[in-house]
Amino acid sequence: MSENTSLNVRKLLAHIETFASSELAEEWDNIGLMAGDYNAEVKRVGICLDAVSEAVIEADNHGCEVLLCHHPLIFRPLKNICVNYYQGRTIYEAVKRNVNIIAAHTNWDKAEEGVNTALSSLLGLVKAKPFNATAFGFHGVMPESMNLKDFLEHVKISWGLSRLDIYANSLPESISRVSLCGGSGAEFWKLAVNRRADIYITADMKYHELIDATRAGLVIALADHGEMERASLPKLAEKISECGAETVILNVKALSSPLRI
Repeated sequence: MSENTSLNVRKLLAHIETFASSELAEEWDNIGLMAGDYNAEVKRVGICLDAVSEAVIEADNHGCEVLLCHHPLIFRPLKNICVNYYQGRTIYEAVKRNVNIIAAHTNWDKAEEGVNTALSSLLGLVKAKPFNATAFGFHGVMPESMNLKDFLEHVKISWGLSRLDIYANSLPESISRVSLCGGSGAEFWKLAVNRRADIYITADMKYHELIDATRAGLVIALADHGEMERASLPKLAEKISECGAETVILNVKALSSPLRI
């Protein structure tokens, strides 16, 4: 990639606006610069899911001036910056190491080439379109119908998942029509029903939501929230590189895999 010595944090944020506009972000969200200096020079950007101190350290080890995270470091006002808690520790490491932290959250979720587009593309869905104007969920069709077992294996391999939990009152013989929502998509299951989806893939559905959805005839496949959204990071890195910055995807997990007994 070409080196762009004139790029700074402000210009990087302006570049992000071109493909993941802040106007797409939900009102409750917090995106953009979390910690740092708008005028800081940028040559390399580390990309990860969560702004934890380990990610800042890893970004610094890779020579990154910026850590671009999907999930914001700060959602609510902080009462203190204490290194005994993860947010304070992250800010402390960022300031100490001159690493600027940026978040692209629901604006990346809803971007034209964002999370759900990336997930649909990795699955090979055709005619994939957003559920509605929110663009939080997508619906598309597999090029060829697949039996359930083969389809689920295809999903796991395509997105790099360690598991999928399936909930259904009755299992379909084949899968053709697919609805999905990267991350927490529990509220959109009725839209999947309206699209006559053979399966709805998302994360973080609660017990009673699963009862309602499956009794409405929907097959639910629940993925790990982080693993599912992490599959979109290569596309995010590709979009960032268009402004001349080098990119590196950081293999840092904020949450360890569960111990299943």
